Amino acid sequence: MRNKKQIGKALGRVPSGLFIVTAAHEDREDAVLTSWVNQCSFEPPAVTIVLGTTRPARLLVEASGAFTLNILGKESNSLLKHFFKPPAEGVSIFQGLNVSKGHKGIKILDDSVAYLECEVREQQRFGDHILYTGEIVGGKTLKGGEPYVHVRDTGFSY
Repeated sequence: MRNKKQIGKALGRVPSGLFIVTAAHEDREDAVLTSWVNQCSFEPPAVTIVLGTTRPARLLVEASGAFTLNILGKESNSLLKHFFKPPAEGVSIFQGLNVSKGHKGIKILDDSVAYLECEVREQQRFGDHILYTGEIVGGKTLKGGEPYVHVRDTGFSY
């Protein structure tokens, strides 16, 4: 790679949103903060999400074949703080949050701007992340408002 520092600065300028992906399978459930999300199809409506290979939530996405994409807003600071660090051992990651159960029993964060319920149609590993294509099977605007958008200082770290 030529001039990694300059490439990192340029890559960091690619804007992205902030989202919480929720997943469940059998008696297990989890959630993870993610930023690499894009719409990828009009018909059928679909999005792509990318999760790190070390994220436990991805195993639930793969086991259930589904996930919910909770879209955070500019004013979602309490949700951001909640998901910046893992909960204490034995404590549900959803403790203290307003949630509903959605498609396949996957939690919806009621304080998000909107949500999309998705069924996994494809997945592909690339490097240290896995790309999932999710066909949207449900969704709704909740609080509404402007989505949270950010850019990074470097494209080589979150």
